[in-house]
Amino acid sequence: MKKKYESGIFCKDIKCERHGVLEGYTGAAYLKKKAVHCKECSAWQFFTWLKDRDYRIVLTVPEISSKELAARLKGIDPVKVKDLTEDEILCL
Repeated sequence: MKKKYESGIFCKDIKCERHGVLEGYTGAAYLKKKAVHCKECSAWQFFTWLKDRDYRIVLTVPEISSKELAARLKGIDPVKVKDLTEDEILCL
């Protein structure tokens, strides 16, 4: 299920102790106040870096093995090629 973004959603998820000051703000006012209040926060710096470069986080996935990734890239069921190496899978 896709969650709609709300001001401060990340801060609330990680239970940031500094977020309380920003609770009454939303939208542009929230972002303006947060830029000053959270300028030393590593998470905020990361999200600002993403925004400045027009990147976005779409979806995170659990780590998978390189063999499974190779099989998925080729559109093959990983179970069917479990005895092959990554190179052999990619050559199919």
